[in-house]
Parts: sequence; structure tokens; C-alpha cells
Amino acid sequence: MTAAIYLGWLIAIVLVAVGLFAWLAPHSLARHYGVSVEGERETAYVRATGIRDVAIGVVLGATAYLHVLPLLIVVAAVGIIVSIADIWVVARHGGAHRRHAAHAIHASGVVAFGLVIAMALFAVGR
Repeated sequence: MTAAIYLGWLIAIVLVAVGLFAWLAPHSLARHYGVSVEGERETAYVRATGIRDVAIGVVLGATAYLHVLPLLIVVAAVGIIVSIADIWVVARHGGAHRRHAAHAIHASGVVAFGLVIAMALFAVGR
């Protein structure tokens, strides 16, 4: 099994855990995400991002389980796009461009998915 598969599994587990956390404790997760949640509409948004994270995690986990490296690359590319979008959302939250600790969390997603792509491409090239 390649390192890309192992890292894919790890990221999948983390995404499913974060998604479940969004459902169980949306207010707490929102603070870690970098936005404030004050009403039911905002809570619904956090839960929707949780569903998204679980879905991506399940697809990534299934792809790692089946050892389909080309699809793993595609799913990781989608993960990079989602992580960049999350950074943008956090940066623009509240109407002003600002730095937040959550940028590092989302940036780590870009790095992790980038590593999956690099490792998978290396494995495919062998």
C-alpha cells in the first residue's frame, strides 16, 4: 500500500470526525472554523458544511480502500478547492478581510491534500 493511501485514510477519518462534530456541536465547531454562530440559520450552515465534510471523507475513504489512485488524485484536488474556499469564507466573514487562527487549519487541508496528490502521482509513475 502506498503512502498516498495511508494519508488518504487519515484525512478521511479526520473529515468524518469533523463532520460529525459539526452536527453534534455546531457552535463550538464554528469558533474553530473561524466564524460566529448566533442563530438557527448559521447553525444550519455549519451542519451543512459538516455533511459536506462527511461526504468528502466517505468518498476519500472508499477511494483509499479500493486503491484507486487516479480517483484519489481527483478527490484530493476537490479537497484543495474546498479548503481554499473555506479560507476565503473565514477571511471575508464579518465584512472585513482579517487573519484568523482558522486559516492555518484550512491551509493544512491544502497541504495535506497536496501531499496526497504528490504521493499518488509518484506511486502511479512507478
